[in-house]
Amino acid sequence: MFGTLHKIALSWFRKIRIIYRHIIGVEPKVYVTHKVSQHYHGNSGYGGWSIPDGILNSESIVVDIGLGEDISFSESLIATYGCQVYGFDPTPRSIKYVRDRSPKKFHLYALGVAGTNRITTFFLPNISNHISGSIIKSNHVGNSQVNVELIDLTSLLELINKPGIDLLKIDIEGAEYELLESSAFKDNAHSIKILCIEFHHRWKEIGPQATLAAVASLRKMGFECIWQANETNEEFTFLNTSYIDGSNA
Repeated sequence: MFGTLHKIALSWFRKIRIIYRHIIGVEPKVYVTHKVSQHYHGNSGYGGWSIPDGILNSESIVVDIGLGEDISFSESLIATYGCQVYGFDPTPRSIKYVRDRSPKKFHLYALGVAGTNRITTFFLPNISNHISGSIIKSNHVGNSQVNVELIDLTSLLELINKPGIDLLKIDIEGAEYELLESSAFKDNAHSIKILCIEFHHRWKEIGPQATLAAVASLRKMGFECIWQANETNEEFTFLNTSYIDGSNA
């Protein structure tokens, strides 16, 4: 009983905190602009997204960029639809985590994905039991670092030998803005049906305007927001309007 009440109270606290942050102007307001039938996949509270019904099936191609030590979202999609998932993460602990789990139909690539093809510095978390590193230097990463290989979206499609992506999930610790603004992403946006993304506007190096600009850019590319995590205001799902209309189904 106490555990249930605690979860309810925590949920309301998080929602009220988001409202307050909206009021004082430090949190971006991203609105759901299109309502569709949908279901949630992944761990509750963190590591999951809600996606539209009726699009994925056993032949679908899912690309999961940024794995950490939680692939519950991809595992739920595999269990539900029987689809193939291609996962990308250059973080040493993430690579070990996925290899130890050895999930069926999950194909791991020890690469990062960003706006361009390059070798770059990857800043590891300062707290030893944290997992998320970043190509962006911040106060919570950077005491140690490694060099990693990054590829753009065009190179990713060539690597997995697929013409398009049915669902693209992006959780790459601040590098999502570079990726979304890249020519490679814009050139291939038409071939993406569903986009699940975690924005990192709370980093002082980034800020809320970066997320608002990214969402505006996505809308110009034909993506409408169909879901947002109202307890965090960080996870969002976008649907390509071509597939809302059914013209590219």
